[in-house]
Amino acid sequence: MLASVPDYEPMNSRLIVIAALVAFAGLAACSSGSGYGGSGYGAAYDAGGGAAPSAASSGSSHSDSVRADIHAVVHDEKQNARIFKAEKTEPLLDTSGFKSLPIDTPAKHKVIGGLQPLTFNRLGHHGKIRYWFPDPYYCNCVYVGDEQAYLRYKQAKKDRKKERQEEMYLVDQENLVNGPIDSEWDPVTAFGMP
Repeated sequence: MLASVPDYEPMNSRLIVIAALVAFAGLAACSSGSGYGGSGYGAAYDAGGGAAPSAASSGSSHSDSVRADIHAVVHDEKQNARIFKAEKTEPLLDTSGFKSLPIDTPAKHKVIGGLQPLTFNRLGHHGKIRYWFPDPYYCNCVYVGDEQAYLRYKQAKKDRKKERQEEMYLVDQENLVNGPIDSEWDPVTAFGMP
């Protein structure tokens, strides 16, 4: 059975950064005096003054900063994923017979704004079906094709997937360890397997 390995998993690399930012925010809050005995909430209550507004406001601005940083990382990662998808898809669209039309006027931006980006939008006009693939992120264009172009694209995508699977199979075959049959190195017996 062939295993399919994704080309790129953008969110996994950035989740580590997000987790580090969250951990950093927690450590910074603990070390900023809002813990036990510092000048945070405990000191304000010891003095009989109720909650400390300065501690609350500084914590709030710090957490807002961390939220903004996390938002920026997630936004950048989503943008990178969109660009990666466009870079991977658009060469297949070109070879399948789709036409690339620039999104260069406000009227075109308005039309494209109503379509789902980086997906096929099936639209009928004057009895003909057209497939629209808008890309406002990478090429700032829209690919338009008919039913035949769409079918060619689907076949090209299947062919590309099959090629990648064959490449992975060949790599797996090259990485197999084939020891001599009568060798002293016997992993099966060493692990108690019959």
